[in-house]
Amino acid sequence: TPLTYQIPAETLRKAMTASLSTGAAYWRHDLYRGPQDQKISMHYCKNMEVSERVAKYFVEEKVLGFDIEWKPNASVKDGIRGNASLIQLASEDRIALFHIALFKGDTIDELLPPTIKRIMECPDITKAGVAIKGDCTRLQKHLGIQSRGMLELSHLHNLVKFSATEPTKVKKTLVSLARQVEEHLQLPLAKGDVRQSDWSKALLYDQILYAASDAYAGFRLYDVLEAKRKKLEPTPPRPEYAELNAPVRL
Repeated sequence: TPLTYQIPAETLRKAMTASLSTGAAYWRHDLYRGPQDQKISMHYCKNMEVSERVAKYFVEEKVLGFDIEWKPNASVKDGIRGNASLIQLASEDRIALFHIALFKGDTIDELLPPTIKRIMECPDITKAGVAIKGDCTRLQKHLGIQSRGMLELSHLHNLVKFSATEPTKVKKTLVSLARQVEEHLQLPLAKGDVRQSDWSKALLYDQILYAASDAYAGFRLYDVLEAKRKKLEPTPPRPEYAELNAPVRL
């Protein structure tokens, strides 16, 4: 079934004709509206209690956009807070930023909401993102999470783009989120200096916008790419989850 949250036609037209020197020209999660003109619900969670409550909104979802952020050049001495500062999850109508770096405590038990661990380890919830294996390694190393159901969008992008015309290019080459958004979601993704900011500190508005859009882009790309894959004839199988280390099959 098609997603009900979309960018309204007039909003999209304005963005497509706006100057690239203005923020109005770029893809963002907050361009989308639901069938009754609803905005996407946004949660910025700065403690364990709120995070655990909000995480429960996502446990019944079949697909989530996923991303994490950390302090640039973080080392072991930066601990969990510096190395897994922020976890982002997105469904069609809801985005949550779990700012672990701001939680009280130092141990995994104090910093990892149990429901987030459950979501990340559940093979029945597809978590879609780019360069997702590195994120899995980070979650395992710093938070003890054994991630399952992790889908690398680059594998799906390469399959959709090349299987019919250049099958030798159907491989595991990583393709940036920005490139995939521009190709499949009709607008370019804004990628300024925000990426290099310190994610272990309380977030400013532009960081919240960036972090939310990254996770929501993962969710929307999965939907568009899966629709394109299913239209291919013959239809290739969906790429295996990244943690299974399987080749991408035609």
